[in-house]
Amino acid sequence: MQCLANFEVLHNFCRSARLIRGKGVVVTVESEVFRGMERRRVARRGMVYQDKQLVITQSTRPVGLKLNGEVDASNVEAVSGVLSTTLRAHQGADVHIDLAGLEFSDVSGIRALVAAAEQLDGSRRMILYGLPPLMSKVMDVVGWTDMPALTISESRFPNGEEQSPDGTA
Repeated sequence: MQCLANFEVLHNFCRSARLIRGKGVVVTVESEVFRGMERRRVARRGMVYQDKQLVITQSTRPVGLKLNGEVDASNVEAVSGVLSTTLRAHQGADVHIDLAGLEFSDVSGIRALVAAAEQLDGSRRMILYGLPPLMSKVMDVVGWTDMPALTISESRFPNGEEQSPDGTA
């Protein structure tokens, strides 16, 4: 009875648990929860911030940041701080923000991005990649997509740091 109860919990949690001949359980990493945990685990290189919900890594080519996880009231001050530090450290350069790994952001996270873009002078931009559809809709409705220093890109984050086949960066 206990085994079947555990199977129910696993199945409800990840939707990929399967019984093997009535004896064991195989869980494949198909659930969003497991994928999110894995993204946060592997996003360690160039890490500038980490908590239980969010990992922020730095990108040098192009200059910018990658957010993996969730932004909410518990970590938005840290996100704002990392954004401000990055903008100050790279005067004169556009700053690229990869949001493809962002699983959730409340309005405070959106405001942090907008506030960071407002810090920019007219000579550079903050470019957002992989903006989740709901965030994009909120930004559009509020009018933040019309900011001159904020660009929302439809393309993928230009990752110049990935290793080439010969193992060099």
